[in-house]
Amino acid sequence: MTKAKLNIIKLNTIAMILTLICISCTPFSKIDPKANANTKPKKITNPGENTQNFEDKSGDLSASDEKIMETTASELKTIGKELEDQKKEENIQIAKIAKEKFDFLSTFKVGPYDLIDEDIQMKIKRTLYSSLDYKKENIEKLKEILEILKKNSEHHNIIGRLIYHISWGIQFQIEQDLKLIQNGVENLSQEESKSLLMRIKSNLEIKQRLKKTLNETLKVYNQNTQDNEKILAEHFNQYYKDFDTLKPAFY
Repeated sequence: MTKAKLNIIKLNTIAMILTLICISCTPFSKIDPKANANTKPKKITNPGENTQNFEDKSGDLSASDEKIMETTASELKTIGKELEDQKKEENIQIAKIAKEKFDFLSTFKVGPYDLIDEDIQMKIKRTLYSSLDYKKENIEKLKEILEILKKNSEHHNIIGRLIYHISWGIQFQIEQDLKLIQNGVENLSQEESKSLLMRIKSNLEIKQRLKKTLNETLKVYNQNTQDNEKILAEHFNQYYKDFDTLKPAFY
């Protein structure tokens, strides 16, 4: 092959490469001139119309979100105030119970080697004593029931579920939620506020269900199960197994 032909091939190759580079760098609209041939630009009669509509919509959403947050915050503050007042009342009533010498939960142990923690016991008292309306008769009946079950070590887990899992668990969560409210609902995001409101309402409902269940238990005990360990154990296993097995608050 002659030198001239080689030069021609080199030139053609270089030209092809340059052409491909140009094509790859060219906008698609320029590669295909027919692509936009039938596309007519939209006539804008009012240049600010689209922008204004978008701003209005954004404004509506923002106002709506703000309103929801205000409503949620207001509801949380109301619940917080009610819980604070309730806690003060609990302190007064529990002090009276202690003074009148029927505060059995201060020294109550499920098992002989259980440790008594004052903070834990107080949370249990807040739940159980308030559920029994702080009445001496009701509190002493609950003590009788627990003492009957306690005689058999096989029933210790039944008592533990009522006292620690349910009663303490409810009060602990309510107090944690109250702290969040007291720290300032304004510091919470919209999702955090909604989640907190749903959770605290759910826990308060569980507390009402426990109250309903406890009072039903006292009725059953008065009617036909006094000193009947087996029936009491079956009753507790049915209704105090978990939060979900408590009786409905209203029915």
